[in-house]
Amino acid sequence: SKKVMVAMKQLRHQYRAVLSLRCFEQLSYSDIAMAMDCTEVGARVLFYRAKQALRKQLGHQGLKKGMLLAGIGFFGTLSAPVEAASTTILKRDLLLECLDVFGRLTAPIEPTSSTMTIPAAATQVGPTAAILGTVSSRLGIAIMTVIAVILAVISGLSHLSESPSPLPPPTFQRADVNSFHFTIQLHNPDPNADPSSLNSKGAYEHWFYLPEGVDGPMLMRMQRWTPLMEEKLCAWLQDAEANYYYDSETHVIHINNCRVCWSNLRVRRLPTDSQEFIDFLSFVEGEPRGFSEYFRDPNNGLLSSLVDYRFINAPEFETNYLYNTVGAEHFQYDWPATTPVIDERDKMHKRGWTYFSVNGKVNEKAITGRGCIPFFYKAVQDHPAWMVLNIGDDLEIIESRRGACIRRADGTTLTYPPGTFFKGLARPWRGLHAADVVRRDAAEQHIWFKSKRMDNKDYVLVTLLFEERDRDMDLLYAIDMENDVIRDIRFKVGAETQGFLEFSYLQDIDHAGNEFTEPATTTDPKAFSHPYLGILWLAHLVRGSLGQ
Repeated sequence: SKKVMVAMKQLRHQYRAVLSLRCFEQLSYSDIAMAMDCTEVGARVLFYRAKQALRKQLGHQGLKKGMLLAGIGFFGTLSAPVEAASTTILKRDLLLECLDVFGRLTAPIEPTSSTMTIPAAATQVGPTAAILGTVSSRLGIAIMTVIAVILAVISGLSHLSESPSPLPPPTFQRADVNSFHFTIQLHNPDPNADPSSLNSKGAYEHWFYLPEGVDGPMLMRMQRWTPLMEEKLCAWLQDAEANYYYDSETHVIHINNCRVCWSNLRVRRLPTDSQEFIDFLSFVEGEPRGFSEYFRDPNNGLLSSLVDYRFINAPEFETNYLYNTVGAEHFQYDWPATTPVIDERDKMHKRGWTYFSVNGKVNEKAITGRGCIPFFYKAVQDHPAWMVLNIGDDLEIIESRRGACIRRADGTTLTYPPGTFFKGLARPWRGLHAADVVRRDAAEQHIWFKSKRMDNKDYVLVTLLFEERDRDMDLLYAIDMENDVIRDIRFKVGAETQGFLEFSYLQDIDHAGNEFTEPATTTDPKAFSHPYLGILWLAHLVRGSLGQ
């Protein structure tokens, strides 16, 4: 009860007022606009921000998302009139919106008519209980129980001002993050457009879950809303087994080969990215006009909030980044069994993994290789990623779960940190599209890049711009966007082509040869003789200095 009171006390007066006017006084947005001396759109935005602010404050008090309902219940006892009317009538849309304030419920509520009549007896503990009194499910009973317990504890407190001094929010570091949740407005930007005239494509609500920690694989769920989050539109789910897209117009689920990549080709940014990393991306790609600065938590450096001024239909849209608020259960397929499904995957994506081969040349030396690539997190355990590359007769590059190394022709072995030679290559099991993986690998090393769609619209050309002494080195990636894989990499130094790598992926593996066997190495992944190279290993390969 103390935590709930502290959270409520942290809300702005306007937020507490709009929650009371909308949820308990049941005023329309036009009436709220008159009462608060603002526009109707402004009232809608203020109500949305109030919901987000309450979620955030309860999270700071260490209360899980489900406790939002208890917070609203307590708030209702402070702002509700002493005596309720004999009967309370709630329209369907208002009821659902109030329930949305209480948090995302685990079971759908389907009113049987456009209005609901709530008996006077159900309103004796306030309008909040009256609303919940219509919920006959076991969820409703559980919610009522939570509120009853909290009200019993605080029944001896007569004034909010008697609550204890605010407690500092719980501290955690980047390494402690296992999930994050935020909502942001997105659109296809026109650099020549006036920001005040831009219309939003909608509010996109994101949830990410990190089963192995902040730098490991990611599961994602994304829900598109209308700009003021009044109506759900399309939805995406990228879980441990597949990529799903729900089309809200056709009401059909599509299972795809590829993960989400923004149609405007901007690199996906994450709230766990460092300020330095995001600054570099902004330096390369530019920052859309209209954003205020990003705010970061001074205790851990993580993004905490931003305000977006671009959209006339969602003015001053505030994004709050919440951490460790969702679990693995939120990333499971949960559409109704009756929803039509169209499976558009090829054989290797249905299988969840495949073998691949590499052929190429660099500085007149032939390159051959082979490997295994899992497409989803679930496949990693039984079919882990590995790769073997032979550079002429000079070098053999080995990357496996046991470690990374280079074997030289003289019999010596150089060891590297795990994952060294998958940097700069697709890693779909990590949860991001290949185009994002490659560009984020480049940004990690402060390497400039540019992206454009090729004549074949299903392909994107990503060019990494290396500066090597007095000459320019470019790596040109042809990325198959629909299949989420790299097809080839071209190496250029100045105007001259110095080599290439071409990747082939096996749809059928029934007759794969013995060469597709994970290499046996004795490399200790915790003991390596050479430093981390990141994507720079490809530059060393072209320059002829790899393994020296």
